[in-house]
Amino acid sequence: MTQVSKRQLGKDLEHEVYDVFWSTIAKFTDKKESSQFFSDLFTATERINFAKRLSISILLHKAYDWKTIKNMLKVSDGTIAKIVSKINNEGFKLFFDKLEKDKKWRQFWKDLAKTYLTLTRGHKLARLDDEGVERIYFKNKKRSLH
Repeated sequence: MTQVSKRQLGKDLEHEVYDVFWSTIAKFTDKKESSQFFSDLFTATERINFAKRLSISILLHKAYDWKTIKNMLKVSDGTIAKIVSKINNEGFKLFFDKLEKDKKWRQFWKDLAKTYLTLTRGHKLARLDDEGVERIYFKNKKRSLH
């Protein structure tokens, strides 16, 4: 469990810190700069937790069931439940909207899905082309490879 100091910032100061932080983050235009900053800001454990939470949200958005998410990411029901409770909030909607428009993202998702299917159902997948995989394993539109 994450530890939070009992000594809290004043609400005005906290608001100002967030305002400056998000304004500065919005000015990053280079992926390398953003990556460098967040690598410095977060510990290795925090980066792993962040990646898992983000992955959970993406898999939920793609309509994967909890059991598959647990097995894929090695997370608990409680962790998934925390993300489920927030997945329909505006921030996630904005994120997914931008993500779905990204070509690199669509290719990444296609590769990730095929890798997962190969590991879990390799004998069946080996006989299918992209259309066959799409038709059989991704019936729900949200789980489409594209």
